[in-house]
Amino acid sequence: MVSDGSDFHREGGTSVLSGLLSTAALVREHSGTGATAMLITADNVAELTAELRRAAPGFSAVYLMHTNPVRGRAAQSALANTVAVITDRQTTAVALIAALLSTLDRAGTAPAAARVVIAGAQHNPLVAALAVATGIGEIDSWNLGDAHNFPLRAFARRGAVVIDLLGSAALSSQDAALDPPIPRITLDDPRAPLLALPGLLAAAHAWGPPDVATCLACARALAEPTPAGQPLPGLPQAGRSEPTHPGQTRADAAFPYPHLVR
Repeated sequence: MVSDGSDFHREGGTSVLSGLLSTAALVREHSGTGATAMLITADNVAELTAELRRAAPGFSAVYLMHTNPVRGRAAQSALANTVAVITDRQTTAVALIAALLSTLDRAGTAPAAARVVIAGAQHNPLVAALAVATGIGEIDSWNLGDAHNFPLRAFARRGAVVIDLLGSAALSSQDAALDPPIPRITLDDPRAPLLALPGLLAAAHAWGPPDVATCLACARALAEPTPAGQPLPGLPQAGRSEPTHPGQTRADAAFPYPHLVR
């Protein structure tokens, strides 16, 4: 778990390092895989890449968090033949699209017939790219600044599903009075994006930095074992590694679908 803090947004007194430590602890707790938190100092892409290259021999993969997306993409490309690098934007986008696919499947709605609103799309452009690749029939972008002229209730009347990149608190005032409420997909559980990490790492080791097609394949694989009534497969409780869907081995249980078949 590595970060240079170039894209960190402080929440509730948290720090970059505490976020890295928490994520590393989650990976160790639920997968049994060794994970180390590393906060590095880098003022630009070249320095970030150099620091990651120096650290690479000690790790089989790097999970880049809270790092400027331009820097992250450049580091992935530069280190493609050195170490697998996955970013938190990729894991978040894959987990959100997996949740969208399972939500549409439970509703009996084909992607081509679906209407999706991405709230805060600029925060993670990969989400929109994956929604397009999925074949969603209608995709709209919405931000809090649009609320006066285009309130969420307008989308609710059209049967839309909201992918929330702004955070539940930011949207609560907008849809609290809606009846019925808009189906909203958000990742409030910090463990949720980690569900996408094993598949993305497997793909990165096999084919290099994941592109849109690979991320979509990961999202589809992740959506398959989703239990009824849940947007994503559940993570096991601490200290347990029980299979959560048919065909899953005990060793794989902590993170569903760790092996991606392309």
